[in-house]
Amino acid sequence: MAYMSAWIAALVILLQVSSAPSTFPSLSRQAEEARDSHRADEAISLYRKALKLDPSWLDGWWNLGSLTYDKDDYRECAAAFLKLTSLKPDSAPAWTMSGLCEYKLRDFPAALESLSNAERLGFDEPHELSRAARLHLALVLIKTGYFEKAIVTLTNLTRFDHKAPEISVAAGIAGLRETWLPSEVPESRRALVFALGDAMSAAMEQDVKEALEKFEALVKEYPNEPNVRFRFGGFLTMQYTDRGLEEIQTALQLDPNHVPALVGLTILYLKRDELPVAREYAQRAVQAGPLDFSTHLAYGKVLLAMDDPAKARAELEQATKLSPETPEAHFNLASAYTRLGRKPDAQREQEEFKRLTKLISSNHP
Repeated sequence: MAYMSAWIAALVILLQVSSAPSTFPSLSRQAEEARDSHRADEAISLYRKALKLDPSWLDGWWNLGSLTYDKDDYRECAAAFLKLTSLKPDSAPAWTMSGLCEYKLRDFPAALESLSNAERLGFDEPHELSRAARLHLALVLIKTGYFEKAIVTLTNLTRFDHKAPEISVAAGIAGLRETWLPSEVPESRRALVFALGDAMSAAMEQDVKEALEKFEALVKEYPNEPNVRFRFGGFLTMQYTDRGLEEIQTALQLDPNHVPALVGLTILYLKRDELPVAREYAQRAVQAGPLDFSTHLAYGKVLLAMDDPAKARAELEQATKLSPETPEAHFNLASAYTRLGRKPDAQREQEEFKRLTKLISSNHP
């Protein structure tokens, strides 16, 4: 009887020990062992349990996010990396991975925010991750209608790495100002996308001879495409201003409300000091694209040149509201405030211009 009592007591102790909750050190160690042994499902389960005990474990969130990304579980992946960004907001890799997961989920506004944060941090991450961040930032910019910003991003990517087919395709889509992903390009437009992207990529690489040859062949094949004419004109203005002006005017004839062409002509005539003509194109640009920051910026610059800082201020304030990350808008707004005697406002805008310029310089190769 005494023997049985001792046995029962020992069994109760054993059950108590076996049912005791695992500690964080134990779970975290098991999770990493499972990950290192390529037992992904087991590792994911263990990381979840460990993170419940210690939600501040940075490596745990990174590893859980990485494992779920590899398993195509992009919803949990995004949640894990967003948690990591809340704990470590200066981590460009965490923002990039969050953006890649959101891109896979087709949550493009969220992906744009995450990848823009990686850009804000200077893409301070390993080369391959930085390349993926830049490319996908361009793709979500295209998908959300920020075509010119996408082209700038792709140009920087080309100089950061090298020309690649996926960059050319993205450039061709942005050049046509279509909100397509590469997989969404209609069959009937693929040849045009590839050809335009190829010409634009040559221009991005600053290969003037190759770009000129490709653009000229492109215009012969697609003479009635306003975006082709505009992109060719934009390229030509860097070397042959008069010829570039003609091409942009042709784009406008083909599409009288072509906002980039109207803005381009505004700037070209502003540089020529033909201010009445520049103002006419600027007014048309604002009318055609009231929600496009570039139209208000161009009009504001013309009004400053015509010594009308009060009207310029209104346009430039709208430009900074629509695109607060554009240094040029803040610089010109500072100029308008200075002429109006609003020194504190001018100083604020000048500081913002300096901050953004420094940030952009750190992001460019």
